[in-house]
Amino acid sequence: MNEQYNNPTPPNTWEQDPYRKPRISWNKIALGLILLGACLFAVGWLTGARGGRVYFNNGASLQVAAYPLEEHETTAINLNFSSDIHTINITSASCSIRILPTNEAVPRVVSSSGRNIIVNEVDGRLYVDTRNIGATRVVNGFGVNWNRSQGLIGVGTLGVSFNRTNEVNFMEFNFDISSFSFANFTNRIYVYVPSTVRYIDARGTSGSIRLENVSTVNLRLQTVSGSVTVDGGNHPNAHLQTTSGSVRGNGVFGNVYARSTSGSVNITDSNISHAGTNRIQLETTSGSVRFYTSAPRNNFNYNISVTSGSMRIDGSRQSGRSFSGGSGNVPISARSTSGSVQLNFSR
Repeated sequence: MNEQYNNPTPPNTWEQDPYRKPRISWNKIALGLILLGACLFAVGWLTGARGGRVYFNNGASLQVAAYPLEEHETTAINLNFSSDIHTINITSASCSIRILPTNEAVPRVVSSSGRNIIVNEVDGRLYVDTRNIGATRVVNGFGVNWNRSQGLIGVGTLGVSFNRTNEVNFMEFNFDISSFSFANFTNRIYVYVPSTVRYIDARGTSGSIRLENVSTVNLRLQTVSGSVTVDGGNHPNAHLQTTSGSVRGNGVFGNVYARSTSGSVNITDSNISHAGTNRIQLETTSGSVRFYTSAPRNNFNYNISVTSGSMRIDGSRQSGRSFSGGSGNVPISARSTSGSVQLNFSR
């Protein structure tokens, strides 16, 4: 028999075929990028940098540059306005808002991104408009920044973004955990408020709103996607509202309206005695409602209801889906569709 059929020639393998191109291992490439990111993160923290960039030079080489602290500082807007500003209106489309006290005579606005903010004053009212800062699309409550000049999607303030500027490709890392926000990854403004300001109205679309140790006569904080928080201060009239996020208040309150569609509502009231003109309304569709007050129980009358959840007053569980009680002059309305309701009074 022919020897060719008894010993057939084996098919060519990759080692035997010098012309066959090696298969790209995307898993190894992904692992390499993860390791590179971890190394840059560690180096950044150790050297005091807040971030850095990796430049891709036409695929031929890499260049790494770190951002030191002083190069990533916030940008302040100097306001040459009168000292009789009594009202601040803040409008935002895609950035988080922090409202803080200051001993200065006039307000001050600080941008963490250094981008443009429109600031105007009319008859003692200060208007701060950040709607021109980028354009954010919101998907299930998470913000993703779209920068038209770059033409690429970035994950902004904490993490990694892929960019292209003047035909140069680079990957940017940011390690500044203090400015991280789930509701908005890219921008934050700080509004410093003197004690002469008594009316604050801050409204946003995508981003959290937080007020700290500032007292007001009338307060309105409202956002679509993000949390609303009041930490400290005296607020005779407070309106706190969000569609997707939690509402939290800790201070001295009079009239309170706190509402969330998807999130919890928690109010801790340090007012020791409520007047009969006060009214407290707490509502959520999906989440729990908690109200703690330093005022005695006999200041209030209350009406609470749930669809799916428990009801407790001073720790005692109430049966059914609704409960009313109290003989005081201050009404409390607390409702939850999917979640529990709890009221706690001073004893």
